[in-house]
Amino acid sequence: MQNFAAHIEQMEDSEAILEFVCEKCREAGADGFSYHFTPIFESATSRNTLVWARHAPSELQARYFSEGFREINPVPKLAIESGPIMTSSKARELGKDDPMAEEFFRFFDEIGIEHWAGFHLFGPRARNALAALTFEKDVDELEPGTLTHIHSMLQAGHFRICAIIGSADREVSLSEREKEVLKGIGTGKSAMEVARMLKISPETVKTYTKRIYDKLETHDRVTATVRALKLGLVEL
Repeated sequence: MQNFAAHIEQMEDSEAILEFVCEKCREAGADGFSYHFTPIFESATSRNTLVWARHAPSELQARYFSEGFREINPVPKLAIESGPIMTSSKARELGKDDPMAEEFFRFFDEIGIEHWAGFHLFGPRARNALAALTFEKDVDELEPGTLTHIHSMLQAGHFRICAIIGSADREVSLSEREKEVLKGIGTGKSAMEVARMLKISPETVKTYTKRIYDKLETHDRVTATVRALKLGLVEL
């Protein structure tokens, strides 16, 4: 864990940090990963929450970003009741009398997500996040200490991302087109998808993206999006 934290501290790219943490969590037994960075004064189910996911079922990603579905996600609320780590079995127990929670978990059952855990991540100045990981085996049968170890890695990564995001607080302005491009890439769309949405060429999207990164003093989508949200430049 000491080497892991030391490596994280040397990284300056939020998306690279998430890739690295995701891989380490997969080595610890997870097979799906999502990170939900919550804007200050908003909840983890807000449409302005940045969601970064890897190895998640396409059905879940499509449904999660559909109108109204993320808002019924019971995990953030239930996690407050259960502590920083919440297993799927604990969530189902806590949400058994909540119709919206039951609908959410029923969809998980339909697409074959049975074993998962949610992790609350705390940062400075209320920059909090939620990580959700899926597993092939029952999380209650993992080796003792596995979930705590995963939580420690997630927390270290989140702290570093908070530090990177908070390192540039100067005034920034974006053009309307730059805001449109950032909104597109901030919700996980590729340059090709953003180009199709805005009826411009992929090369033009890449040019706008470079300008955005330069203005927000970063080289990655995650940092750019969260900085822009923090500065009130965009809404997702």
